[in-house]
Amino acid sequence: MNKDLKIIDIVQEYIAGEDYYPVLSPQAIKLQNQITKSDPDFTAIKKLILMDQTLTSEILKIANSPFYRGLDEVETIKDAVVRLGQNELINIIMRVIHRQNFSSSNPMVKELQAQLWDHSVYCAIGTLWTCRYLKMQELLPKAFIAGLLHDMGKLCLLSALEKMLTLDIPGFNLTSDLMDKILAGLHAQQGYELLTRWHLPVHYCHIARDHHADTYDFSDILLVTVRLANMVCDKMEQNDPDQDLAFIIGSKEADILGMPETGVALLEIALEDAKGKQ
Repeated sequence: MNKDLKIIDIVQEYIAGEDYYPVLSPQAIKLQNQITKSDPDFTAIKKLILMDQTLTSEILKIANSPFYRGLDEVETIKDAVVRLGQNELINIIMRVIHRQNFSSSNPMVKELQAQLWDHSVYCAIGTLWTCRYLKMQELLPKAFIAGLLHDMGKLCLLSALEKMLTLDIPGFNLTSDLMDKILAGLHAQQGYELLTRWHLPVHYCHIARDHHADTYDFSDILLVTVRLANMVCDKMEQNDPDQDLAFIIGSKEADILGMPETGVALLEIALEDAKGKQ
């Protein structure tokens, strides 16, 4: 345990002195700044998308995936807005923008990035589903984004750890178990700092910081919803047949939201269904 703590100290010292934060392209920054406004300008958004052929292609690819697909194929961004609606288009744009940062060449880091990305997407879907289920209409434009970005601190840490693995640091022997401990223990604050650097609205930064906190703002319903969806995703990922939904049904989050037992069960089913369509 002392050895593990020493390595965690090495990581903390490294990240305090290095600029390892994932970066977004100038085009992605412009898009993110526009779509996270309280009143996004969709004419400007469409123009920004069309300036990037790769982004346009990826958005159309996702819009035509089984998760979103309708009877006819979407061929233009205009068609995508008509088919999906403005909120869903924003959700897809955020997926495309941030997926580009999950591209490590290190096998161990790459596997963890893949797991993190899947968790982030399903938490986003779960947060959006819960807001719809509980008819919290005012939160729908923010729900998917909040769920998608809540664990971005782990992306920061993985970027730092990948760099550290290429250096000859005395005593830095990183196992997969220790990496899990580092990610679990440090990611919330790192997520807050990353989203702050990306100049995202403060409520997304607070969700990244507080989604595991023992003490948090109970009146922040979007934060509470992300915490609930995150718990369901964590339970599903553990894949333990002996673990049921009782601890989530009886959670403070479910109580605050007024989420019934059937609602939690339906959320798990919706996420299982989403996994089959991704």
